[in-house]
Formats: sequence, C-alpha cells, structure tokens
Amino acid sequence: MYVGIPFIYGRYSRILLGQKAAKVRTLVLTFDDGPGSRLTPAILKLLAEYNAKATFFLLGRNIAGREQIVRQIAAQGHEICSHSYDHLHHWKVSPVRAIIDIKRGWQAIDNAIGAQSRTYPFRPPYGKMNLVSLLYLWAKKVPIIYWTVDSGDTWPTEKRKVHRAATSTGINGGAIVLAHDFDRSTNETDRYVIESLQLLLAAAQESGLRTCTVSQLEGLKK
Repeated sequence: MYVGIPFIYGRYSRILLGQKAAKVRTLVLTFDDGPGSRLTPAILKLLAEYNAKATFFLLGRNIAGREQIVRQIAAQGHEICSHSYDHLHHWKVSPVRAIIDIKRGWQAIDNAIGAQSRTYPFRPPYGKMNLVSLLYLWAKKVPIIYWTVDSGDTWPTEKRKVHRAATSTGINGGAIVLAHDFDRSTNETDRYVIESLQLLLAAAQESGLRTCTVSQLEGLKK
C-alpha cells in the first residue's frame, strides 16, 4: 500500500491526462528541474516567438541566484509549479523527509517571487510518491501533475530522437510533454531541448493544436 497506491494513482492520472489532452487537442509543455541559467532564458525566448505558454516545475535548490529568471517566467505569463527542493525519491526516504522537501520547494518559490505560504501544483521527482506524501498533498488539495510524453532529454545520447515528442504528440492528438531546463555540463543537451521544443511548437501550429499550461488544460471543456 505504501508505494502501491501512489503508483496506481500515478498511472491512472497519466491516462486521464492523455485522454483530456487528446479530446481538447492540446499540447502542454512542461519543464522540470530548472531554472537553468542558460537554457531557461532560451526556452522563454522561443516560447515568446510562438506566443505559447508553458508550465515550469521548479526545483528549489536551483532557484538561489536565479530568482530573476523565476520572476521572468511569471512575468511572461507561464505557470510556476514545484518539483520539490532536493529531488528526493519518495520511495527511498522517510515520509517526514519527503514532506519537508515538498514544503521547502514551495518556500523557495515564495522567496523568489515575493509570495508567502503558498502551495503550488506538484510534480513528484521521478514520478514517485509514497502513501504519506500522497495523502499530505491530497489534504492540502494540491494538484499532482504527471506527463504523457517524455522528450528524452535525460536519456542516453544514443537513445535520443529529437522528433520523438512532436511525433508522439501528433499521433495522440495532444500531450503533456516532459522536458528539462536545468544547466548541463555541455551545450549538446541544450540544443536537443531547443530543437525538440521548436519541432513541437511548429507541429502544434501546423496541426491546429492549442498550447497552454497545466492549469489551463484543467479548465478546458472536453
């Protein structure tokens, strides 16, 4: 039950998300683990060129020193959500530590944007929660957000296909796409993320898919 119920919940949530995105023909772009000093501004620039909004699941430990980028994300109308503070695997740490990490992630966002005691939609690190962290988020009425298509930017280089996310989104008629905008040791992955995003935005434009944030998707009628 400790990991089984959250696992089943996650799988079911992904199915529902995929069905909703397909029914309303919508692309939701999501970025985890940022902000990054190089990649996040480049992503923001490309999104502005396409007049598209996205959702950023910020990692608390990466916010320090990049508060201006967080404020830029908000100022451009994108959605700010949380990916915890330290990216802990909830199956491998104590429930208390997992919940503290969730709360620290929220606090880091508050500090960056000048808010106080807010909760933000949450994406579990590695897509994993334990029963206690799940119940805690339910009690707080915090949306728990998964994804339906992985862009592959954290995969080994030989397994990456830059067209993968755009192709999958087109086949399914919509998707919640996972990408990552944290700083890497080389520019190779940065280029992969930007090229993948450009292909996604162009494909959505050509096929008439709307592009919106996670919260906007939830408000769309099927």
